[in-house]
Amino acid sequence: MCESTVRSSDQQSDRMSSDIVTSRNAERAAPDGVSPITRMTLTVAELLEHDVMRSASIVAGRGGLERGIACLNVMSVPDIVRWTRRDEFLLATGYPLPRDPDEFSGLVEQLSERGLAGLGVKLDQYMSNLAPKVLATADRLNFPVIIIPHETALDEVLSQAFTIIVNRQALALKLTHDFHHRLLTVALTGGGLALLVKELSDMLGGAAVAIVDRAGSVRAISDDRASFEQAGLLRSDGCIAIERLLDASSPTSSDAPWSVAKISAGGLEHGYVIAVDGSQRRLPFVRTTAVEQAALVAALEITRELAVASVERHFASNALHDLVTGGSAGGVDSVAYATTFGWNLNRTVSVIVARQHELPGAIDLHPRARELAALRVVNQWTSLVRNHDSAAAAAGFAAELVAVVDAGKAEHIARMVRNELVTTGLGNFSVGISGPGTAPDQIPRLYQEARVALAVGNRLTGAGAVTSYSRLGIYRLLCNVGPDDLRSFVIETLGPLLRLPQPSRSDLLTTLSALLENRCNVAETARTLHYHYNTMRYRVAKLEHLLGPFIDDAEASMRISVALRLLEMDEILGSLNASDGSESSSHGRQHAAARQPKAIA
Repeated sequence: MCESTVRSSDQQSDRMSSDIVTSRNAERAAPDGVSPITRMTLTVAELLEHDVMRSASIVAGRGGLERGIACLNVMSVPDIVRWTRRDEFLLATGYPLPRDPDEFSGLVEQLSERGLAGLGVKLDQYMSNLAPKVLATADRLNFPVIIIPHETALDEVLSQAFTIIVNRQALALKLTHDFHHRLLTVALTGGGLALLVKELSDMLGGAAVAIVDRAGSVRAISDDRASFEQAGLLRSDGCIAIERLLDASSPTSSDAPWSVAKISAGGLEHGYVIAVDGSQRRLPFVRTTAVEQAALVAALEITRELAVASVERHFASNALHDLVTGGSAGGVDSVAYATTFGWNLNRTVSVIVARQHELPGAIDLHPRARELAALRVVNQWTSLVRNHDSAAAAAGFAAELVAVVDAGKAEHIARMVRNELVTTGLGNFSVGISGPGTAPDQIPRLYQEARVALAVGNRLTGAGAVTSYSRLGIYRLLCNVGPDDLRSFVIETLGPLLRLPQPSRSDLLTTLSALLENRCNVAETARTLHYHYNTMRYRVAKLEHLLGPFIDDAEASMRISVALRLLEMDEILGSLNASDGSESSSHGRQHAAARQPKAIA
């Protein structure tokens, strides 16, 4: 008896050793390819492949062979249901099982509802077979029912199954520890996101890996882009289809050929780490843990990059601010200082100034979220400008984005960068472009020109304008005059007309504008406005009665034309509206919409 017990114990020990060796071999094979163990949880199908269950047969519920087994239990009492738990495989002899087929079918339904993995029955003198109704119920529920041979001891099944489960958990812990060590090495050595992607790909047996921002733009990716395309995750613009990854209708993480983890730090989301198995085989069963750990390291790397970028941006912003405002870095010193940032000021340059219009809902963002959003805009602005002109100076101020670029490319760069900022979802931007300058000490003047162009473009054409200072025409002069003087000039010139009630005022202003556009040619203006000639003569007479003779007076025509231009400027219109109590501001906007000045680029 003693000898038999020892022999049995030795056999059990041999089996445990064999399982441990198998796990270790799988572990060693993992770096060169996908591990043969594809999941941490033991399935019913895998249990049937082991020695102790080779003679067992599944008699119902074959559709549930992939159910996972977390533990095993033995049915010792008829009311076992309340003692069971999810993912448990229940072993039973015929003695405690219900003899009535209806009761037995009800038990199978209850076990399936509680999420058990399956039922193993060892037939005996109390139950020699299973009723067809019981088997039909199991088949309907895909609940595996297995007949265990009489010669197989239940404790052998328990022992071997527990050994497999424990060894897999031990392997998972070992691999998780190894992954943690390798990823920690990347973090401590400052390897960056590119090295993190390479390391994670190696850890997952060559899986395709990418790190993307919240919009799906790739920040780092492994060489195997084809795997993302095969999985339907690669958009035509080269970005990752985040909406598919997060879509509730997409495969679950256990069924999909990919794993994804969110990159979060300080309560803010920075993007995602994604791993895709290009061969369409399952990734190693620890893929989710590995990707989640990689997301933590990615969060550290991104936080570090943001901190470095913030410092660099601060110095570049200060240097550019001194340059455009004529501060301490002006003149010859500014050229030497600018070379440290890769800026070339020894050429003909122009200044570009852009301003972002407030996004809906931006005011409700967390302060840190607003700060990061502003940082993303500045980084994108700097990157886009340098993509078009590698020697350009670019930075962000408190409320402006500023760049000093090659004068010959200034307008092209301004339009392209503005369009690219809008298409990336960063909001709407208005842009002003200065004239050319040939020396660094002219840059402060160019900066003011760009700001004037930006302000005038906003007044005349609204948000999103790209305005060149060299094409402003008369507005270049008007912007150098104070609002009070401009208001007085408009009231003195057009006051009697602006005080008319609507719709007479609007009709006569339209007639006056068209008349001046046609160089006071009454017949041509009548054709333009589709008026009868006599009607046009009547309107001209009324205008000259209100404003004085101007048809044959070039100086008076020019004065009235300038006043009409001023009506298109919101700042002046606001002043007029406040002092006059009239609706000239409303008409001015309509007038500006109907007649866009050709001088605006």
